[in-house]
Amino acid sequence: MAINRRGFLSATGALAATSLLQRPSLAADSIKVGFTTALTGPFNEFGEGYKRGIELAIEKLNKAGGVLGRPIEIAMMLDDQLIPDRSVQNMRRLLDNKDIVGLFCPSGSGPTLAVIDMIQADGRPAMNPQAQTPTVIYPGGPGSKPRPNVYTFSIQNDIEANFMANILGKKFTRVGLLNESTGYGKTGGELVKAGIIRVNKDAVVTHESYNQKDQDMTAQLVRMQRAKSEALMVVGLGADMAVIRKNMVRMNMTLPLYVSAGGFSPPYAEGAGDLALGTKGSQYRKISTVPPAKEVLEFLNAYKAKHGTDRLWGGDPAIPSPSMGGTVAGGYDGMMVMADAWRRAGTTDPAATIKAMDSTKGLVGVNCTYEFTPDKHHAVEVGDLTTYEYAKVDGRLTLVQTNL
Repeated sequence: MAINRRGFLSATGALAATSLLQRPSLAADSIKVGFTTALTGPFNEFGEGYKRGIELAIEKLNKAGGVLGRPIEIAMMLDDQLIPDRSVQNMRRLLDNKDIVGLFCPSGSGPTLAVIDMIQADGRPAMNPQAQTPTVIYPGGPGSKPRPNVYTFSIQNDIEANFMANILGKKFTRVGLLNESTGYGKTGGELVKAGIIRVNKDAVVTHESYNQKDQDMTAQLVRMQRAKSEALMVVGLGADMAVIRKNMVRMNMTLPLYVSAGGFSPPYAEGAGDLALGTKGSQYRKISTVPPAKEVLEFLNAYKAKHGTDRLWGGDPAIPSPSMGGTVAGGYDGMMVMADAWRRAGTTDPAATIKAMDSTKGLVGVNCTYEFTPDKHHAVEVGDLTTYEYAKVDGRLTLVQTNL
């Protein structure tokens, strides 16, 4: 796919003036939101990313006069380091604050699953920017009734699994499948395996797992070699995938490596370096499409004005990494959709807000177009994903859209 990087930069620069608009005067009684997420620790790119997304959305909304004539503010922002026990402690503090009218779930499926029943019982609307396990939203599994007050802005495991299984099942008969042992990795791995077999009934899937932050996955990889796997699919996060990639190189294991969306986070490229070249997988399509849509340009322009082309942006200064969709845009879109519901409801009352959320239709966001109903609380579908591969562009390690 040809990428016009100069045109992309020119378009983003043309919108730079929007960040200089003067902020209108706002009423003092603010609308308060709160969240707990991984702001520090080995997976802080997720929490820091979606915090930045929420902040960018709030700045945009407040510059336009806020919502219902009131500014929006982050009343509580707590750090859980992606540790479920800390998420529970933090969520209790958040739920005790009755001034907060909008909640955001933690980063990652483990911490989110640890608090999701508390959130549902509380009843205030909650946006889920990143956790991918379907039971976060649908406790009875995909297709079941959703939790009435929780909406997801992430790529659910079942959606991603269908996308990747269709690729792997058609290309390979013997697949090695390795997933982390968290809720995200376990459900993702099981769904990918079932999907591969559904696509290719003759497929042999050698399925192994590992614990987050493990430093040696040699034993699992050896079993895949013995099974004569033709490709390896990993469901996990970038820091761990860098370890896996190094293990593969040390073992002279040359089979193609495919990763889930969580593997395209900055720590993978930082940890693996040029060893990441050729790694393939799925991520959001819209955020890195050239030319970018107007709403994407506006979001990226605001991000660059505040943070520059930093590690979350990615290796190509001209075009953002698609991982920006998962680390930043999920929080941004979640805040914008919640604000739209308050506006249409004419109030921040939880019941009225949820009713308005359930009638969201055709709301164009950075990652996709959002539509929710009382029976459907996810938005990202297979058509919102595409395939990427690590390559060198102008000497920089970056992700490019590709055909797998």
